[in-house]
Amino acid sequence: MDLNAFFENQLKSQEDQDLPLSGVRIIDMASLIAAPFAATLLADYGAQVIKVENPMVPDGIRNWAAGPDMPVQPFWAVFARNKFPMTLNLKTREGKEIFFELVNKADVLTQNMRPGALDKLGIGKDMLLEANPGLIIGSVSGYGQSGPYASRPGFGTLAEAYSGFVYLNAHPGGPPTNPPLALADLIAGTNLALAIMIALRKQKRGQYGGQEIDISLYEPLFGMLGPDFLSYSLTGTIPQPKGNELSYVAPRNSYQTKEGRWVSLSGSAQKACERIFEAAGHPEMNEDPRFSTNEERIKDENRKIVNQVIADWIGSMTLDEVIKQCDSLGVTIGTINTMADIAEDPHYQARESFIAIEDPVSGKTLKIPNVPFRLLQSPGHIQFPGMPVGSANDVVLTHLLGRQEEEVAALKAGKAL
Repeated sequence: MDLNAFFENQLKSQEDQDLPLSGVRIIDMASLIAAPFAATLLADYGAQVIKVENPMVPDGIRNWAAGPDMPVQPFWAVFARNKFPMTLNLKTREGKEIFFELVNKADVLTQNMRPGALDKLGIGKDMLLEANPGLIIGSVSGYGQSGPYASRPGFGTLAEAYSGFVYLNAHPGGPPTNPPLALADLIAGTNLALAIMIALRKQKRGQYGGQEIDISLYEPLFGMLGPDFLSYSLTGTIPQPKGNELSYVAPRNSYQTKEGRWVSLSGSAQKACERIFEAAGHPEMNEDPRFSTNEERIKDENRKIVNQVIADWIGSMTLDEVIKQCDSLGVTIGTINTMADIAEDPHYQARESFIAIEDPVSGKTLKIPNVPFRLLQSPGHIQFPGMPVGSANDVVLTHLLGRQEEEVAALKAGKAL
């Protein structure tokens, strides 16, 4: 495929669309997941995102889960969707000039270098805001832009541990467990997208409203554990891991059905819990003070009995029988899905929770998660997956910056791109 023609069509398509963020331009010079994910979410709703990469060292997630049998780069295809990939060598004079040209035409810059790294490159915050007083700089780092640990390298795995999440993400007596996804990055990226939208309310490109947004990888996740921290500060008791349960409600756990499938049940509401005990053949538990209130059920010795009763009840039925009975009781329960289950699930399909798009490079049809939130009157769109390194160089330089083709050729020859 002629990628120049492809990106020219995408530029034209953006001009024709009337999405909530049409007209907003973002320079995404970050790597890996957190800050780039913020730009991805905004691109879904019409923001024009120019993805700037180092030509010698492209974004590392291009290679995640990629291999000889994989027709595309999965992480890149999903998390770099709707972006115009451009390469710039910021250590060259020409590369830096182009970068500032882009900054002057942008509303937002996302970056995740260590504090002080932009200054060393000669593109520090003060210079950026002087060039464009309306520029919103979304900065993500492991520990934030201030504090004694600001200069430390930060990765999501460290942030998940540092936030307190990993300690609590374990079964009682078991080892702390890291999440099986880039949890801290994705939560930080979502927070950054929200912060950018707030900042855009008081911003005008090139004129006013420019500022830096300072997001650490650990604080958004720590904020979600706020009740646990408050409980500790009030009582001095350190919250402990509960496995698949929650310390403050019961029952809430995962249980196995007769044929070996797993389900998650949340039945802590009093009426629902009473119906569970009756259906499980233990109506007397509703009169037993150990189980008649949530405050009593969450005690360790009582919790074990409740879990065993429910495990025996669910274990006596097939998955279909469990779902049908819980639905009739008004008890919230759901299957624990594998990716194979999700691919065949009728609800996922009916809501288009995942969609099929064509990869212009490989020609393959890719099934990927849809835009994760819906504006019903102005829905977002995934136009195309993550594209090859520097594939939008020519279009960005000629159509957005007005460079001539011979100038672009000279920039390539001079290693600025």
